[in-house]
Amino acid sequence: MECRKLEITLVSAQNLPNVRNTGRMKVYAKLSLKGDSKTTRKSHVDYESGTNPRWNFVSDYTVSEDTVRRPGVSLVVRLMCKRTLGDRLVGKVKIPVKSLFDMGRMSRKILSYEVAGTPEGRLNLLYSFSETMLVRQPSPGWKTAFEAVGFLVLVGGAMLLLSGESDHDDGDDHRRPSSDEEEEDEVFYDAC
Repeated sequence: MECRKLEITLVSAQNLPNVRNTGRMKVYAKLSLKGDSKTTRKSHVDYESGTNPRWNFVSDYTVSEDTVRRPGVSLVVRLMCKRTLGDRLVGKVKIPVKSLFDMGRMSRKILSYEVAGTPEGRLNLLYSFSETMLVRQPSPGWKTAFEAVGFLVLVGGAMLLLSGESDHDDGDDHRRPSSDEEEEDEVFYDAC
């Protein structure tokens, strides 16, 4: 399967509303593809900059060529305020992956996006796509085995099999994914 590495650098945010009643905001970012928890990455918390956090946080995804060209697949960035009584959403940015690719293989300057849920908040980032690379998919027999005992994740160029036991039995352990779910699995890094 043809894939590309998508590298995202979350540089900073500015003019975020202060969602705390007292004290300085401590902001971090959670980014994912389509909001899928399997793809979530979390930046460090900026304890110093308040409503204008800086991270220079670099994260990458290996995505299929189809994902790069398919409308509807977005990079979702949630800006969060770290709090003792539970973290709070400050705002969200949703960027179609295709629109990034259509602008070119890499950003030549910092791109700034409006943060939804804020009056004037902006998120600043850089991106780059690698050249295409061929990634061999596991054989169908291995896929069946993975479904039985866990799931496959590509991390740093190595495929890892993750498994675990649930503390509860919902009686649905052997549910087969629908055709829609199977199609989505092929979109993200764990299928490349």
